[in-house]
Amino acid sequence: MDEDLIAGVGCEASSLESLMRTAGKNAATATLARAVGHERFVVLCGPGNNGGDGLVLAREVATRRETSEVKVWYPKGPGKSELYAKLVDECRETRGLTFVDEEEVLKMMDARETRCFVDAMFGFSFRGEVRAPFVEVMKKLTALTNGVCADLDERALFTVSLDIPSGWNVDGAPSGGEVFTPNLLISLTAPKKCCATFDDPALGERTPRMKRMAQTHVVAGTFLTEEMCEKYGLRAIPLRHDSVEEYAPLDLSRKE
Repeated sequence: MDEDLIAGVGCEASSLESLMRTAGKNAATATLARAVGHERFVVLCGPGNNGGDGLVLAREVATRRETSEVKVWYPKGPGKSELYAKLVDECRETRGLTFVDEEEVLKMMDARETRCFVDAMFGFSFRGEVRAPFVEVMKKLTALTNGVCADLDERALFTVSLDIPSGWNVDGAPSGGEVFTPNLLISLTAPKKCCATFDDPALGERTPRMKRMAQTHVVAGTFLTEEMCEKYGLRAIPLRHDSVEEYAPLDLSRKE
């Protein structure tokens, strides 16, 4: 679908930068709407486009919620990408936004202080196992949404994922064991395949937290045209390229 958006197949052609800025901006709007009262944000950015979306979101949050403190963890950095380097420079020039290392991120996770963590590490192409340098942060993030932390008041601890929760295989929701389950999942453009199995009885009884995530899920990104919806079977998605709203709720829970 991204290839169609860039090439202009069934829509007006867009650059990768334009798509990324729109996705990050729309996701920031959804995050700020749900993370009510939060002033401290930690945005965890991976090496691909999901991380780029996170950089845009981080800057948007710092700019719009002027009293906020935004920390960005971007361990792989921009590499050779001019676009990612440009986004990093913009972040560094933004008041209230600073880059941090892994040690500081882990300390913030251990502190159990009022904070919003935004997961922009791995997107829709993720398969396999989480690898360095993301392993320890992923373990801590998973722990924050399980056990005694699973039912913490959202005003104390709020977690967000862009597109799919990091650590999930894009082909299906995980079954068994502890998995990272954010308070808010923001699908970009459309829910990915793993979202279709949120509430699948074949995978066993889902945790109350996963069921809540399915019910509070939102889709963000004003990209789709009617032609694209017809091509990809996405008529249930409430947003279009000319929508005024930047995000919309889309309940993914299985109906009885």
